Amino acid sequence: MKIYSYVIIIFLLSLPALAQINVISGLESKQFAHINKLQNVLYPGDSTIDIRYYKLDLSLTFSPQNLIGAVTVNLKPVFPLSQFFLDLQDKLTVDSITINGIANQFAHTNNRLVVTLPRVYNSGELISTLIYYHGIPGSSGFGSFTFGYHNSEPVIYTLSEPYGASDWFPCKDTPADKADSSDQWITCTSDLYAVSNGKLMSITNNGNGTTTYKWKNSYPIAQYLLSLAITNYTIYTNYYKYSPVDSMPVVHHVYPETFSLAKDVLDKTPLMIQIFSDRFGPYPFLKEKYGHAQFGWPGGMEHQTCSSMGSFSEDIVSHELSHQWFGDKITPKDWHHIWLNEGFATYSTGLYYEAVYGPSVLKSYMDTQMQIALSAVGSIYVQDITSVDEIFSSARSYSKGSVVLHMLRGIVGDTVFFKILKSYIADPALAYNVAVTEDFQRNAEKVSGLDLGYFFNEWIYGVNYPQYGLTWKYSPASANLYNVTLNLSQQNNPNPSFFTMPVKIKISTAVSDTFFAVLNNQQTQQFTFTVLGRPTGLILDPDNIVLKTINIIDIPDELKPESFQLKQNYPNPFNPETNIEFSITSRSVVTIKVFNEIGEEIAQIMNEEKLPGTYTVQFSSTQGNKSLPSGIYIYQIKAGTYTASKKMMILK
Repeated sequence: MKIYSYVIIIFLLSLPALAQINVISGLESKQFAHINKLQNVLYPGDSTIDIRYYKLDLSLTFSPQNLIGAVTVNLKPVFPLSQFFLDLQDKLTVDSITINGIANQFAHTNNRLVVTLPRVYNSGELISTLIYYHGIPGSSGFGSFTFGYHNSEPVIYTLSEPYGASDWFPCKDTPADKADSSDQWITCTSDLYAVSNGKLMSITNNGNGTTTYKWKNSYPIAQYLLSLAITNYTIYTNYYKYSPVDSMPVVHHVYPETFSLAKDVLDKTPLMIQIFSDRFGPYPFLKEKYGHAQFGWPGGMEHQTCSSMGSFSEDIVSHELSHQWFGDKITPKDWHHIWLNEGFATYSTGLYYEAVYGPSVLKSYMDTQMQIALSAVGSIYVQDITSVDEIFSSARSYSKGSVVLHMLRGIVGDTVFFKILKSYIADPALAYNVAVTEDFQRNAEKVSGLDLGYFFNEWIYGVNYPQYGLTWKYSPASANLYNVTLNLSQQNNPNPSFFTMPVKIKISTAVSDTFFAVLNNQQTQQFTFTVLGRPTGLILDPDNIVLKTINIIDIPDELKPESFQLKQNYPNPFNPETNIEFSITSRSVVTIKVFNEIGEEIAQIMNEEKLPGTYTVQFSSTQGNKSLPSGIYIYQIKAGTYTASKKMMILK
């Protein structure tokens, strides 16, 4: 899910517009393992039952607002039982219930529908429960069930994550227990179109001003991923060709007034599917479809096979699409591990940008995510899953989660990293099932051959990030060789007390740049290196892989600048990036801004306190939601009382 209304995310970079079928088999053979996963989940839902199937037969009217439902829930007892319950909010009225076709007793209080069985059912026996109910659904969380308008037209839609499914249909309201399949039959007035999960099997005009849309989903699905969206859609179809002779429909359901603006991004969706299929494995629901259903919530939600979209951009479309792998095919066992959804989807957008626009754009994107992640409070593992805001903390679950993946990639390397992602997605114990962080860690360790316990313990279950203190000096060794001594310390942290991390170090000399990799596994640690040529600079983590802050405590006196200076950018002219170098002689708050020729501010590329030294920052010709045109631009520095400006040129 992508959240825009609850979280303000400032992107430093926003990009311009620019297999075989995975057969589900052996589900019955996995029943025992599936039941095991249901145990010991500290989460709402009846742990004595195993959900197998949902059929939602719903009739909806907009005026008056009403839902009449006949929902079938097929389930099997985990243990012999004579009673079970489903989650259903008290706002809805239950009219009757049948068990295997026979009318049955029930009680509906405290948002639970308690069913007393006519006899004891043994483990593994099928219980088919049919619930008739009606009312106006609730709309908790992010708006689990909404009657609204767009352009004066009625729209009805759902968004059940995390706790809203029971606002509109009886279910076991926990992602730990996926149904093996589902049907969604939706009846509405004939001037509207109803969209849901899976394949559209039929459209029936009922002859009374209503139409019934029958959708079938043949894959395992979590309760919060079942959805509906109803309005006067414009329907537009692309195709994703996953083999020389086979393709899958990519069906977009868009508000008529939005379609012309959205079409350019919609046309990129098949390319996104191909990019993610190459990196993660085949699209998980090839037998059915992928698509979008526009809705009134200002974000996006990864409903299985049909993401609900508040708007259309490469950012949000790629984010929701990637959830089909990370969230829909493999679903978090509980909301403690929501980063397995949102951190992965946030990083996937960066992978899309990398594939289409190049590594420098991924770097800019991740630099932004790191800046956001620095503000994260608490562990990525969500401590309080009773709070929707805690679960969907943007800085923590989204940005910091994505940075964890970026750091893991830095540790294991590109080839191994993408093998890890494919291994995780294809893991027989997890595919079309549920997972926790340790399941991903297990795959990462299996593929890499590394013990990564330290990494996941500190980054998923720990808090904050390393706050490095750095001093360095050098001395002649022999001939043109120099010894460089680096003292690296970390500020004491609540948990862990310090972070163990592999770190790269770049030492520049009059001759060349030399890179070293060290394992920083002590709170205070000294490293010694030998380089060719007199050192002119040292940079910790030059590629900005590690989430951190750095306090440069001391550098060699001879490297401290004699004066404030702003140098000419290089290269110049440039496209798409250039470097801006400056020097300061005293600790100062440094602000660097870029203006166009008429004095309008284009970007602020630095606003932070710096110690004495010489620094280089990058500027990209891609800013905001557009690519800057060719022309003359002015960059300006302010550091204390020092101010200077220079001109630079973008040439395309």
